[in-house]
Amino acid sequence: MAEINWRAIGAACLLAAALALTGCAAQKRERERAEDLADVLAWFPGHYDNVAQAEHDEKTGVHTPHDRVAILIIPVQTPRLGHHLFFAQEMAADDPKRVLSERMFSFDIDEERGIIGLMYNFAEPRRWRDGQLNPSIFTIVMAEDVAPVGCELIWKRSGEQFVANHDTKHCHRAGGSATSGPDATLSAETLTLSGYEFRKSGS
Repeated sequence: MAEINWRAIGAACLLAAALALTGCAAQKRERERAEDLADVLAWFPGHYDNVAQAEHDEKTGVHTPHDRVAILIIPVQTPRLGHHLFFAQEMAADDPKRVLSERMFSFDIDEERGIIGLMYNFAEPRRWRDGQLNPSIFTIVMAEDVAPVGCELIWKRSGEQFVANHDTKHCHRAGGSATSGPDATLSAETLTLSGYEFRKSGS
């Protein structure tokens, strides 16, 4: 009768247990990222303005106060750019007919880095103006209709909000500083972007 190699069996059991734990950890990370992405996609759309920020600038005598800006963000179907796309139209807060910009934002999950966001400018902005009135128009957007702006942003949950920073390994920005704060933040009611502090409004 062959002698049982208990040491080999023990090693095999340990290896199986380690693989199982690794698989569980990977599944947990994948689930958490999916939950985070779901929150980002739910929180991001809406009607925002930075009126409170502009009023604060005026009261405190800021040398270069922020303009009063409103931004409307809606989810759109744009299969040629990805699965999770948004159209954003920026307007003067006191005159919605004065359009300042039209952009697109995309979000996706990278297996290594987590939630990745990217902003796009349109090659022909006027072609997509007031697209929120006809969202189906964005199904025809092609890759050549847009150009990425700046770096990819990595969005990570931090308490009751998400903070976004560019990945210094993939994108170096002159003058950037690790202590200058996040590139963007998002909560259920607020969005900060390019130095503008937007809050969701009822309109």
